[in-house]
Amino acid sequence: MSAPLYSVTLHHLSPDAKVAGLGYPDEHLVNLSVARIRELLAALAGVAADQTIYEPSSPEIRIKTDRDVFVIRTRYRRLCLVGWESMLRGENHSIAYILTVITGSEEHVKTAPKPERGRSVSPFGSGNSTPPIPRGGIPPWAKILAMAVLTIGFTGAGVWMLMRPAPSLAPKFTLLPEFESRALLTKVAGEYETGGKPGDRRLVIEADGTLRLAKFGPQRAILEESIRNARGGLAEGRAALITNDPYVLSIKDADTLVLYGNTYRRRNN
Repeated sequence: MSAPLYSVTLHHLSPDAKVAGLGYPDEHLVNLSVARIRELLAALAGVAADQTIYEPSSPEIRIKTDRDVFVIRTRYRRLCLVGWESMLRGENHSIAYILTVITGSEEHVKTAPKPERGRSVSPFGSGNSTPPIPRGGIPPWAKILAMAVLTIGFTGAGVWMLMRPAPSLAPKFTLLPEFESRALLTKVAGEYETGGKPGDRRLVIEADGTLRLAKFGPQRAILEESIRNARGGLAEGRAALITNDPYVLSIKDADTLVLYGNTYRRRNN
């Protein structure tokens, strides 16, 4: 009895199936022996081993028998017998197994490796279902942990910034009793100024604690006057007036005051 012959179609492959490309038209081959088909499958396996995800072509070999048409493609740098994955129980689609399915003869599996039951072929080329970690890389669990720590840290910092008290520009101070405060206000009451030119400041202190702050315009015109209330106090062990901002008006001496960083001197009429 003569050996069966098969019809083969090469898709996106050179006539010897050693090169893949979109420029190759379908090649129809007839009356091929099993040995020749084995050579073509071996060539396709070489193509699959060098194939990348950027390969635009989709090389395949179609083998027609009197029973069916079998399609062998490349997948994950290996051969894949389309439609027979479940029948092969996830085993590698080696040339020996493919020829066994096509011919129905067991002689092709005598030298085939024993299948690894219960393990599936991963797209990373090993039986393990988890992708390998590149050498020197960071494992996924470490990345997740780092992201969780950063998220908690940023959230905690945001809550702290929202809940913390507003910073104050005023130094620490203590207020004097009412009668001492009135005595201090009476002592420092009067008109003070940083100068008499446009842009200089004027400060009027009244005995009841009212402060009138203004800026000089041309010819000592009063501009942008604002009113504050003040009370006598102590700052850094020295007498001071505490405004309702609150801010500390430092009393350097009987004729010199400092407010908001500006030095005011008493005006003697």
